[in-house]
Amino acid sequence: MAGYSEQHWQSGPGATAGLEDQAARSFGAYMPDMLQGRSIALSAELGAEVAAVDKLVRSFNDAAPTSPHLESLARFLLRSEAVASSRIEGVVASARAVAHLEMMLAIQATDDPRAHKGISDGAREVVNNVLALRKAVSLLTETPSVSVQDINDLQAALMVDTEQGELSGELRRVQNWVGGNAYSPHGAEYVPPAPGAVEELMTDLAAFVSEDHPLPLVQAALVHAQFETIHPYTDGNGRTGRALIHTVLARQGLAVGHVLPISMSLLAHAREYIGGLNAYRYVGESDSPSAAAGREAWIRVFLAATRDAVAEARRFTDELVQMRKTWDAKLAAHRASLGRRGQPRKGAAVVRLMEQLPGVPIVTARAAQSLLGISFVSASSALEELAGAGIVQVKEVERGARAYLGTDVLDLINGAERRLTYTKWELPELDAHI
Repeated sequence: MAGYSEQHWQSGPGATAGLEDQAARSFGAYMPDMLQGRSIALSAELGAEVAAVDKLVRSFNDAAPTSPHLESLARFLLRSEAVASSRIEGVVASARAVAHLEMMLAIQATDDPRAHKGISDGAREVVNNVLALRKAVSLLTETPSVSVQDINDLQAALMVDTEQGELSGELRRVQNWVGGNAYSPHGAEYVPPAPGAVEELMTDLAAFVSEDHPLPLVQAALVHAQFETIHPYTDGNGRTGRALIHTVLARQGLAVGHVLPISMSLLAHAREYIGGLNAYRYVGESDSPSAAAGREAWIRVFLAATRDAVAEARRFTDELVQMRKTWDAKLAAHRASLGRRGQPRKGAAVVRLMEQLPGVPIVTARAAQSLLGISFVSASSALEELAGAGIVQVKEVERGARAYLGTDVLDLINGAERRLTYTKWELPELDAHI
């Protein structure tokens, strides 16, 4: 049975043990039911909504392979998701800073301390999130059964080269909480289970992630809410929990080869997001009316975010196609002004670079050389041609190297976030929980 258990907080070695003081140090830590074996019946209305959103996701999957430059689109969507998921936790970095650091990592320049100049801690954490998401939809998808250690490794990937790195990859052994102050859980918005319960809860969650579930969207929603409820790490819980959404969807074949920008929608609807997670934390038996109401309230939030994510993924696809048409026209005009044939030959380096730009919006000649498997001279020539056509902008980076920025691509993420902020959700059942 899920509910709150009384715990006691020892504020320091000199704390007294009087009754009044003891009462002041007590708090309620929430203990959820296990996922495996839990009753998960849905109302007919919600069942129909789940089926409708499932159909939307699958229709995007079916259309995506016919869209041009699918691999580049997939990288673009993954970066967008990582930026938004990090921002929910207050880790802010511009898409340009993230792409810049990715470029540095790609050309293995980060061994030189000068390569870190101008790179914020936020950018480092967002790039870690990009790498963790890739892990979530690759290694965790391919393994027959997801283990707690697999999830620990996913969280550790988020913490590489950060101040929290030494504490990463291990389940917490201390009490944590959400909100309130940094000194005690009194007044916190939410207090997760006691440390002693975390390992068993995570073992159950890992087994549930590994199940072949008939309703992947419901499975992903429950995995995320349960993970955030357990709050198993000292840091990185939100980002790890959102990465697990994509692990579930990929394992169930609902989102293959790409991630949907679900976090971007949750970021724009933070109030509903928090309200849905709070609603999920029912008190009582797992088959009680309060449990059903709380679970359905959260699933509706998750479905709304997924519906938005599919719409944005479609919009991104269309915008990138239109952007490519604009680039083709700019390149043709530039070449004509030089007295050259308007359209380059099919398979030319400059054409292949334009195909890659949505996924690699900041690139150097060395990176382009590696990306396309061409000579440095050919890569430099293609990039200069794109710069002359106004498709990329030139930026000087460390050691005299030149980087080339596809600013049109970087601007797409900001536009999506602004659009989603004005998207309204009809979720009246959340009013009591927000």
